[in-house]
Amino acid sequence: MIDADIKYIRNLFDVNKGLLKDIEDYANKNFIPIVKPEVARFLETMVKIKKPKNILEIGTAIGYSSIIMLNAYKDAKIITIEKDLERAEMAKDNFLKALLLNRVELIKGDAIEVLPNLNNKYDMIFIDASKGHYKEFFNECLRLLNDDGILICDNILYKGYVANEINVKHKRRTIIYRMRDFIDEILNREGIVTSIIPIGDGLSVSIKEAKND
Repeated sequence: MIDADIKYIRNLFDVNKGLLKDIEDYANKNFIPIVKPEVARFLETMVKIKKPKNILEIGTAIGYSSIIMLNAYKDAKIITIEKDLERAEMAKDNFLKALLLNRVELIKGDAIEVLPNLNNKYDMIFIDASKGHYKEFFNECLRLLNDDGILICDNILYKGYVANEINVKHKRRTIIYRMRDFIDEILNREGIVTSIIPIGDGLSVSIKEAKND
């Protein structure tokens, strides 16, 4: 159940029009996970502050968050990874409709297999994919992140279950324990500074500290 504060904030940010509104409506109708309105605005704000030239996204879905980030900074380019081939094709169509296809490299594949083969550096990375693999994603992404780069992970509170596992079905408990372990690690890991932000389904925001020569 959405509490009053979140509902109020979400309604304030639910101002999409045109293509983004069409994508949002399609995703909600067909149970395709996309970022919540307040998370979309947060991503937009972070991109406007950071002005990242190169963005890496894990979990394209149908292109909604990619479009949000690319629209926020005209000089940004994004590499985005999606393992669901049907959704990847829909994302490609949406990038084309948004006139952004020339700023996107869409990789169709499992991020667990794709990430170890990437070597370019990125100013900003957004993880919004399989929660059971966040630790693996994070470790690979940290290797690819520039000093002072921003690494954002969505859904880390997993519908509130991470904080309160009462009456949680057994099949979800493994994900909950993995996510708790992940949160503990990134909060205490050397070389990064991390904050947990309780918007949407929970975000972590990590800054990679520059190494002293």
